[in-house]
Amino acid sequence: MRTILPLAIIILVYILTGIIFLYGFKKQIISKNKFWRMIFVWSDLLISATIILVLLILYFIIRSSPNFISLTRIFYAISFFLLFYIPKLLFVILFIFNELIKFLINAVLIKNVKFRILTFLGFIISIFTFITIVYGIIAGKNDFTVRNTEIYTDKIPKSFDKLKIVQISDIHIGSFYYNSDKLTKIVKIINNLNPDIVLFTGDLVNNFAEEADGFDSIFLKIKAPLGKFAVLGNHDYGDYTVWPTPEIKNINLSKIIFHYKAMGFNLLQNRSVIISNGKDSITIAGVDNWGLPPFRQYGDLQKTVENVSSRSFTIMLSHDPSYWNEEIQYSKKVDITFSGHTHGGQVGFEKFGIKWNLVKYRYPQCAGLYQNNQNYLYVNRGLGCIGFIGRIGIPPEITLIIIHKK
Repeated sequence: MRTILPLAIIILVYILTGIIFLYGFKKQIISKNKFWRMIFVWSDLLISATIILVLLILYFIIRSSPNFISLTRIFYAISFFLLFYIPKLLFVILFIFNELIKFLINAVLIKNVKFRILTFLGFIISIFTFITIVYGIIAGKNDFTVRNTEIYTDKIPKSFDKLKIVQISDIHIGSFYYNSDKLTKIVKIINNLNPDIVLFTGDLVNNFAEEADGFDSIFLKIKAPLGKFAVLGNHDYGDYTVWPTPEIKNINLSKIIFHYKAMGFNLLQNRSVIISNGKDSITIAGVDNWGLPPFRQYGDLQKTVENVSSRSFTIMLSHDPSYWNEEIQYSKKVDITFSGHTHGGQVGFEKFGIKWNLVKYRYPQCAGLYQNNQNYLYVNRGLGCIGFIGRIGIPPEITLIIIHKK
């Protein structure tokens, strides 16, 4: 009963919002045209009923027989739910304010005043929001963007000067189920950047190893002469699925680890490796996922860097930037950390010096470059999607960082 309660509340709120929306729309937008009013009302009711029915069906399927296809479909259902709910909600909020203001004007100042400004503003905003969400679902999620950053440090050996690192994160490969050709495009973009090192900071899948079946050969084509390195993300552990037995969950994790390796990545699980160039060397370290509650804490920083020299220039991979904020930034054995996890919020605004997104209040370091003295963190905005199969204002990211010898 408890598991379905949140979904039931969401559906009830959606229905209530829909009723107020239809009332306001009929009353002040299409009140005089009975034919179009009837068409609009019945179309809206049909769409709403279909969305609710699909959500319920997929919910019970994913609860009784979890699989990645059902999970992908429920993400699409959620996206269409948001497509029709958010515009309605914005219209309803402005309509209610409009009615309150009209009531006060009629009660205090002038009788029978027709006040519709906020309602029409709500109508315009709802249309704009609808179009924006459609764009995010169709085009925004495929607008792969290369973000360039340069870092200067006196700690990196001279022979590693101008080291080119490409970072990818949060592929959530199940979100590419209906457009897998985009994965080939991603690999082509990466190789065109001619990286020395490629880092993948976790979340290959949404939950299920089967999502990655058939795609190993695509990511194996990524070329990096100094190596390809990866860590697991929170979704790779399968913690968000009710498995029949713990053994089946462990088998799923083992298959995901196999996929990382089959794609050519050196998977770092609380360990480090040394990359040599003649007499010089740098260290690549990677921790298992570590997040603030309710996320689990598999990572072990002390174990990861126990064999790392504080004199070595060390690159750390940590899926969740929370670990950097809590511990890694204070380590004298780590110089720069690469993270993902946040997706940059998937929805946000990053223009004209303004940087806002949906997750900045949860994660102080949510997108881009951060620094504490000489300890750096870069948070990649991710390539895939989770929940909402779209991106608005936060395009999927491929990061190119060049590290210079100061």
